[in-house]
Amino acid sequence: MKAKEKRLLLGGSKALIVKVKNFVVSNLGAPFILIFDVLILTVAFMIVQRNAFVNDLAVLAYCFLVVGVILQAVSYIRYRSRGSDAFG
Repeated sequence: MKAKEKRLLLGGSKALIVKVKNFVVSNLGAPFILIFDVLILTVAFMIVQRNAFVNDLAVLAYCFLVVGVILQAVSYIRYRSRGSDAFG
């Protein structure tokens, strides 16, 4: 790779990291909802394998979803009161 291409690639990845960080800061529930997504997919695979811990993991996933939705609502109310639109 040429030096200019490397700089563009690194600059693009830094910009992506900044965008992700700003998204997570403005949408507090996003990480919890993403964790819920991963856990619920894991539960689906565990059901196929008839694993004994499926119920416990499903309850944990649901807890992450509840926390995520509550934090997302808080973020929405917080940014709505500032007059900015963090969700689109």
